[in-house]
Amino acid sequence: MSEAQASVSDQLKQEPQRLVLRGALTMQNVGAIYRSVKPFIAGAQITIDASAVTKADSSGLALLTALIRKARENKTMVTLAPLPTGLSSITEIYGLKDILSACE
Repeated sequence: MSEAQASVSDQLKQEPQRLVLRGALTMQNVGAIYRSVKPFIAGAQITIDASAVTKADSSGLALLTALIRKARENKTMVTLAPLPTGLSSITEIYGLKDILSACE
C-alpha cells in the first residue's frame, strides 16, 4: 500500500492525553491527517508522539508545528515525544529544533 493509499486511521490514533502519528507524513497525506484531529481538550495535557513515523518531508514537520499551535491555542499543554532520527534531522535543517525541543 502506498503512503497516499494508507488510511488516516492507520496513521493517526487520538486519545484524550495522547496523539500518535505513524507511517509516512508527507505532502500526500498530512492535510487529511490534520483535518482528522479532533479538538484538543482545553486545560488538559497532551503528548504528541511521532516516534513511529517512518518517513517525513517538510510537510510532516509543518503538521507537527500546526498540531502544537492548535493545542496551545486551545490552552492545552503539549509534550512532544522524542522524534525519530529522520524527522529530528529535518527540524535542524529548518531551524526548529530549539522550538520543538521546548515541548519535549
